[in-house]
Amino acid sequence: MRSVVGGIALVAASWALCACSVRNLNYRMVVQDIDAAVVVEGEGAEERLVYRDTVDATWGIARWSLLVPFRWPLFMLFGERVTRELENPSQYVRELAGELAPKSGARVDRACASTQRLVRIAELDPSPLNRITALTGLALLASERGVSLTDGVAEFGPKPVLLADAPRWRDEFARLRPAARQPLGAALATSDAEVYRNAIAGLVSSPLPEWRQRLALLSDLENAAAEEGDRELRDATRIAVESALGHALRVSVVQASLGRDRELLEVRICAVELLHRSAGADSVPLLLALLAASPQQIEAGEPQFEDNESMRLRLVHLCGQLDEVRALRAVRIRGRESWQEVAPAEYLARLALDGDPYFSPTALPAREALAFCLQRRSAVPAPDADAGADWVAEWWNEYRKQRPLK
Repeated sequence: MRSVVGGIALVAASWALCACSVRNLNYRMVVQDIDAAVVVEGEGAEERLVYRDTVDATWGIARWSLLVPFRWPLFMLFGERVTRELENPSQYVRELAGELAPKSGARVDRACASTQRLVRIAELDPSPLNRITALTGLALLASERGVSLTDGVAEFGPKPVLLADAPRWRDEFARLRPAARQPLGAALATSDAEVYRNAIAGLVSSPLPEWRQRLALLSDLENAAAEEGDRELRDATRIAVESALGHALRVSVVQASLGRDRELLEVRICAVELLHRSAGADSVPLLLALLAASPQQIEAGEPQFEDNESMRLRLVHLCGQLDEVRALRAVRIRGRESWQEVAPAEYLARLALDGDPYFSPTALPAREALAFCLQRRSAVPAPDADAGADWVAEWWNEYRKQRPLK
């Protein structure tokens, strides 16, 4: 009897704890609370996020499941917002940021507003855990909008470049946008409408280089769509908003996977996982192309791939899930030469041969993954009975004959 009572008490306590949650806040409340807690200071490269210790927050009853049916009458009587002292402002923001994407739903305006906030956290927050929360939200928004996080990445590369016509498109957009017309949103002449339509299409034909530029363009296009009086131009602008949103979501996750800062290792691993989850097995050759060192890094003496064991093991795991066709496929991204391409099977072979097969934390997993990709029965390091040489070394030598050594 005592154990039954104890079990019931444990369940009740767990339920009570779960009943008080930021998940019970609606989207408007989440946005108001996060905006009250986060201050953006500085401009350009000096921009940073500052989290307040004292905030104007939604009254705590809004977080309790039992009080959800009664919160609006209570708000009317006592007010919706209260002043709150925060012991851990970073955790408070993280909890709210984690709810932005799930509560955005299918509404493009909410997706854009959430992206504006999540990208800044992913780019500027000093806490890796907060960045991971933001990146997860961006990936969820991308999934909801039907945006693949890897589409076009090989074409624009690790860091997009500004198209030559972008300044002209920007000037034409600024000159012909609804806010610049008299009266506001007035119809354009046929020739100007064509120029304007081409300008907004050009601006979103490729992602802008900097995240601030991408967010600014997204905001400008949103405003233009809301102010547009011409139905056809409004539809064209809404399409451009979707494209700009896709670029903002995609490039933020891609660039979070890059770099070799040890403090952001968990962030990079998270970004790699999100990219793989978005595109599946076909993303692995692209991930290797993204994570490989640039010519500048190689000239500086850095290894072709990050030597952190956690990242290497994650890539081994992803490579080891491929069939032979995908394992031998390499992707070239913009700005790289053909000799810099690395197929997943090649990556596994290098790890298997460069480390001690018994003591290296990556050599044996890489050997086993390569054996699986090539459909071998055994991955043991011992020489094959009928060959006289290690099978990985033999495969590697044959592979190099068909492909230049890098």
